[in-house]
Amino acid sequence: MARITTIPLFKDMSLSAGDSGTSDPIDLRYCANKQVFSLSHRNAAGTSTTCGTTVFTYTGCIKIDGSYVAPTGAVAPGTSGVAIAQKITPFSPTLVPFMKVVATQTGDGTNGANSVITAELIVQ
Repeated sequence: MARITTIPLFKDMSLSAGDSGTSDPIDLRYCANKQVFSLSHRNAAGTSTTCGTTVFTYTGCIKIDGSYVAPTGAVAPGTSGVAIAQKITPFSPTLVPFMKVVATQTGDGTNGANSVITAELIVQ
């Protein structure tokens, strides 16, 4: 039986349009036995009354301290729109031993809007 592991990525990270944030490296060698992934994320208004849209993507590497790149054909694991209280999105990443998750604020709908992002990676 494989354990479910929850890995904190971002906690109340402030992003404005065009900003991005990258998680610390995630070691998947021992927690991704079944290769089942979900992204739990929340998007709240920050300094403005409305928040923009945040797109989550991922990068991978064969070494924890190497150069992380987006895998060919990688599908974004999730998007947080305006004021998403809580959303859990399943996704199927390319097999990599180490991963980083990237949150990019697009500002869709409210150019320059500031968002406060919280996200966790759920792995089995």
